[in-house]
Amino acid sequence: MGHIRAPAAEIDRLSPAIAAVVAATNQEEGCEHYSFARHLADPEMLIISERWASAEALAAHGKSPHLKAFNQAIAGATMHDVSVKAWDGSFWRTLVGG
Repeated sequence: MGHIRAPAAEIDRLSPAIAAVVAATNQEEGCEHYSFARHLADPEMLIISERWASAEALAAHGKSPHLKAFNQAIAGATMHDVSVKAWDGSFWRTLVGG
């Protein structure tokens, strides 16, 4: 999980690059979920959600050409804060739904 905090206009400008990396990443082997979502209460916040089948799949993602292209696209962007953290837990507990 993670987030990017940036001016709303900057997030709008980056939308094509975000859509491209999301589409390509969701096709990667071992990617179970990858998305960016605009926070409903804070237009300057993007929420990043990822789930990978293995540490190896995540490592391969880090070397993918589409992630490198995305990182180049955001390199010059004005950002206030970026944070992405991995949880390496041993179980999932369902809180709501199936």
